[in-house]
Amino acid sequence: MSFSADTKNELARINPEKKCCRLAEISGFVRMCGSVRLVGGGRLTLALSTENPATARHYKTLIKDYFGADANILVGSPGFSKRGHIYELCLDEGMDAEQMLRETGILLVREGCNCIGDGIYDGLLKTKCCRKAFLRGVFLGAGTLGDPERGYHLEISCGTETLAADVRRLFNSFVDIDARLTRRKGRCAVYLKSSEQISDMLNIMGAHSQLLKFENVRILKDLRNRTNRINNCDNANMDKTLRAAEGQIAGIARLRDARGLESLPEGLRLLATARLENPDASLEELGGMLDPPLKKSGVHHRLKKIEEAAARL
Repeated sequence: MSFSADTKNELARINPEKKCCRLAEISGFVRMCGSVRLVGGGRLTLALSTENPATARHYKTLIKDYFGADANILVGSPGFSKRGHIYELCLDEGMDAEQMLRETGILLVREGCNCIGDGIYDGLLKTKCCRKAFLRGVFLGAGTLGDPERGYHLEISCGTETLAADVRRLFNSFVDIDARLTRRKGRCAVYLKSSEQISDMLNIMGAHSQLLKFENVRILKDLRNRTNRINNCDNANMDKTLRAAEGQIAGIARLRDARGLESLPEGLRLLATARLENPDASLEELGGMLDPPLKKSGVHHRLKKIEEAAARL
């Protein structure tokens, strides 16, 4: 099962304690994946579609608790979805779908006529707990979360730009969250790419078990990346040391062939001999081979003199 599905399964086990939060969560879910249908006499029916069975059962219970309506769950064949079955909660006119649409801020009255609102009804988001519940409904309805092993990406697919702008504003109403908008294939999406912000969002929605898994993966990836950076740095330093040693050896060889190492002062001659005999040694190791031993800075200074003498040839 995917990380996204596991997250939805955990969120679907949360039962909001406050009545206002139950309504806010239902509204978030209905707004993202509900479809309104007209039947005879101007009456309305409401269908809520999801690919997650735990989500379908969760909202069947929430709707029953809040509205007293026992929604039917219909299961679509795999042909309707590339990834599996479709679970559809259906509320017909006998279950007062119109009342639910009005209370969730989706069915509005403008100029004496009913109309379907395009954005999010702010009246449901007056408190922080309701905003969290609404976000949970939004994610359960249209959210996806990538496997953190592969990359960091949380996304909410929205049908219109107005809805996407409202969802983005809802995300960004929480501290340190900076959601972005993108457009693809005729739809808009609100997304997060920062691992820190996705971690915060999991905490805000209440997916605490998934948050721990996410953090474990993030810590391991950070450790691997840090180890790779250290190894790369060590390899770069080693390459730099070897290149420097090759240059020193080439200069010493020119001096030896041109006029012999005996032409050098004793201190330089001893160091030149040590370098020729130990081409892979570091400056610290070369210093320890001399009598008396030299520090790294002393070895570097003497090698510099040898290189300058070779350059004058």
